[in-house]
Amino acid sequence: MIRDHLKANLIGMNKEFRYRGEDQTRIETLSDAVFALAITMLIISTKVPESFDELLLFMQDLIPFGLCMALIIYIWYEHFQFFIRYGFRNARIVLMNSILLFFTLFYVFPLKFLVRILVRMYSNLLFGDAGMFQGINNSIPMGDMDLLMIIYGIGACIIFSMLMLMFRYALKKKEELELNDIEIFDTKSSMYTHAIMASVPAISVLLSLIFGSFWFSSMLSGFFYMTYPIIFAIYGSKRNKLRKQLLAHKK
Repeated sequence: MIRDHLKANLIGMNKEFRYRGEDQTRIETLSDAVFALAITMLIISTKVPESFDELLLFMQDLIPFGLCMALIIYIWYEHFQFFIRYGFRNARIVLMNSILLFFTLFYVFPLKFLVRILVRMYSNLLFGDAGMFQGINNSIPMGDMDLLMIIYGIGACIIFSMLMLMFRYALKKKEELELNDIEIFDTKSSMYTHAIMASVPAISVLLSLIFGSFWFSSMLSGFFYMTYPIIFAIYGSKRNKLRKQLLAHKK
């Protein structure tokens, strides 16, 4: 139903793109079930509150849950766009899609664990809590934060690398798909976007490995994710400008 609504209203999609996968495949049906399960796992991983104090603790997970859910929905939407654009059903796509789904499910708990800690850390920094690290140490010793950043970074890198490879595969099949110039441009844009999404956690992992012996290592690798808005502001501006030029030239 959600898929049909997005397709019918072209929500977030380029109207110049001819969609070759309008009929939902069993690959997508399975994938939608896995993404739904991943979101379900986010909420059931939290103990049901049995007292008001526990309810207040449960409410503290509202922001981490929202951030994790937003990331999963973003991955689902990119996955949806890929299949509605190209409609692939072959063995190679099934393999890459299976790897994507496997790591999406496997990393639900590490993702929520990390986001919960980061939200707590930044909240304490914002409100100037002198004992900011005490609550965090109850969940994870500060010495293990580097390992947590490496675990998360590897998972995020693999997930977005799979999306990048899927769009790269579509680009290789441009003759078979009969992609026009604007469709090739949009396919490349999606491929580059996911390459960037994969590169940032990869570099974060490298920073953790290189500076692992220093106290600031986990903070440095964590803050590197803050480069996303800067990178995409520059990248998005340039790609949008090139796309408008391409459309104007076609007219």
